Amino acid sequence: MYFQSSVGINIESSRVSLVHLKRSFKGLCLAAHAIYPLEKDDPVEKTAETKKSINEFLKKQGISSADIFLGIRRDLTMLRYIELPLAVKENLRTTLQYEMEKYIPLPVGDIYFDCQILAEDKEANKLKVLLIGVKKEFIDQYLDNENRIVTGISGIEINSTALVNYFSCKTGAPNGDTYAIVCLGKEHLEMGLVKKKVLNYSRHVKIDKNTGSLQSLVLEEIELLRKTLGPEQVRLEVVLCGPGADNVVELLKEREDIGIRPFELSGTGIPSDILAPAYGLALKGIQKAPMGINLLPAGLRKKVSKVGYYAMFVLAGLLILSILAWGGGNLLRQKRVSDKLDSEIKQLGAEVEEINRTQARIKELENKIDAINTLYRRHVPALSVLRDLSKDIPEGAWLDRITITDKGGDIEGHADSASALIPLLAASPLLKDVAFLSPITKSKDGKEKFRIGFKVR
Repeated sequence: MYFQSSVGINIESSRVSLVHLKRSFKGLCLAAHAIYPLEKDDPVEKTAETKKSINEFLKKQGISSADIFLGIRRDLTMLRYIELPLAVKENLRTTLQYEMEKYIPLPVGDIYFDCQILAEDKEANKLKVLLIGVKKEFIDQYLDNENRIVTGISGIEINSTALVNYFSCKTGAPNGDTYAIVCLGKEHLEMGLVKKKVLNYSRHVKIDKNTGSLQSLVLEEIELLRKTLGPEQVRLEVVLCGPGADNVVELLKEREDIGIRPFELSGTGIPSDILAPAYGLALKGIQKAPMGINLLPAGLRKKVSKVGYYAMFVLAGLLILSILAWGGGNLLRQKRVSDKLDSEIKQLGAEVEEINRTQARIKELENKIDAINTLYRRHVPALSVLRDLSKDIPEGAWLDRITITDKGGDIEGHADSASALIPLLAASPLLKDVAFLSPITKSKDGKEKFRIGFKVR
């Protein structure tokens, strides 16, 4: 869900760590984080100091509607892995409530509990279930009205399951389907085995500095953890965290059956692994987490914030209105452009008609000019031909008849030498194709009678 806001708060014996996450269209982002030291020794005073630090952070960051998830210490709870028949799956919580004292040695009315199915074996007809119980007093101290957490609480779980959610929701989690988390505090050692993204083994051990070395204790606990895996698990991936982690790094690196993985912080924005459980807690208000444990009874939980939904609906409405406004404006712009184009087309149509009329007149004039030119080309310059003939006909020759048409002409007459006329006439610039049209004959006076044809150039 977009626009969700969530705060994870990890409460330890000496400090409280807070992480504020937000989700938007850009994705998940770290909005704020802080670590407050807890200096009070008295439990009541420490609780008041814790709630004061939390409220100070919420006020400083202006957080009023975010989901709040608390993480409490693993040693305050009782954790059991149990097997039950598959048939109780539908009524698992009710079944556990009736049989609670078999697993947790306290009256069911004195505890809050939650459970999660880790695996189903349909062939063996079994369920593997994680059961976590906690005394009510450890939860109720954060729910009373005195210095209460102002925004309300959406969920409470142990920091061990929160850390599993941190790793399981990261793309840079240790390779393989199974890995161990080893947390070394100043006074305790906590071992966790993650398999298929859920906590399949958890053990909390107090560190007694008077009995053996820390390195020996870590190796001993790792061997106990290995027994739950079976012989097929040859190499175990291990993630180290906590202030005492540096004391055993070199020792574990020497083991060929152990692979050390760095505590990956990239992509989260948090500067230290101290904030990782708080980050894992905050994730539960943003997305579905593999570990769904919530020790806070449903009736005491803060109601799910609808701010993200409302914000999404408002933005969706604004987006729709923007699209409609943009679409309407676009239609109006298109209408104006269309009307302008129609007007210009009409104007151009009138201009085209005028151009067509002008072209028709031009065509008509061209036809008239062509007709005149044709007539001109067909006109025979008779006077010019007669003038040339009078120049070209030598003395001793005369013409009896001259015929000139648009195709040419011919002449008849007498000459001393009719054949001498052909080259004289052919040399004229106005005549061409000069030739005799009939044989030359002799007259009584000895003159040659001729008939010569020609064409006008």
